[in-house]
Amino acid sequence: MEKTLYINNIADGTEVKSLFLIKRADLRNKHGEQFLYMTLADRTGTIECKAYGTNVVEAARAVKTGAVYAVNGVGKAKQTGDIYVHSESTQTLESLTGQPVTLMNGQATDFIFTPADIKGNAAELQKLVASIINGDLRLFVACCLDQRFYECPAAIRRHHEYTGGLCEHSLETAKIALNLVETMPRTEINRDMVIAGAVLHDIGKIFCFDKVGYGYVPNDTYNLIEHITMGIMFIDEYKNLISESQLLQLRHIIQSHHGIYGDVVPLTAEAWLVNQADGASSMLRSIVDDLAETPKGQKKKGLRSEKFLWKAV
Repeated sequence: MEKTLYINNIADGTEVKSLFLIKRADLRNKHGEQFLYMTLADRTGTIECKAYGTNVVEAARAVKTGAVYAVNGVGKAKQTGDIYVHSESTQTLESLTGQPVTLMNGQATDFIFTPADIKGNAAELQKLVASIINGDLRLFVACCLDQRFYECPAAIRRHHEYTGGLCEHSLETAKIALNLVETMPRTEINRDMVIAGAVLHDIGKIFCFDKVGYGYVPNDTYNLIEHITMGIMFIDEYKNLISESQLLQLRHIIQSHHGIYGDVVPLTAEAWLVNQADGASSMLRSIVDDLAETPKGQKKKGLRSEKFLWKAV
């Protein structure tokens, strides 16, 4: 079966009958009626889907996230103007309870959504790491980065939630932090430590997502341990490459980068910089991505930022 319809072409009333990647699937209940809530994806973006029917429980148990299935339904507009796919088709649930679609060679690119320039971001981040003056610290950071870092998402639904999102977010965080350093006079901030901390602050997320099929899904580590603990444990594998003082500072940056919402609050200038830059990158990315889906001249609550936003005409 070929893909005949893309998400960016779905509007209110559009007949939907095509292949989509299942990025997320949860069994939900509203007013006593169960339905399967899914996030569909293709190379043009993502869209919500609600599927109803007598065997939604069976479908919820059988469907494999990260795989491609045929979905039948109709595009519907919410009061907010957002479009979602409504399906009461038995064909959809039969598809989800069966085996995923086997894609032809080269067809997988139709289902991988990412606005990130994966190769470009990787090259720019590696150049930034190479600018670390301290040779031991430069080698340490380079050793911590592998292919998982460049391809992993940074979150499930919020900021940078797509393939390559982790590298893009880390690069943004480092650039924002360095711009703040250059803006403020009379500081004795360690530029090398700012780069290292910004690049590695979310490194534990490489253990929180598994590549399943054509997408990434959160695993048990994401829910039970979280990325901060995993990040601190991971960098300790290379602790012999740097001094105790450098390792302590990096541990502190990773553990405190959530600021007042974390287990430890930032105590060094470098930790505060990474905390502020991390927040700026994550919130602004959420806001601009929400605004990209907001009609001009309208106010709506963003799904990622969870803030009411207005898009200028």
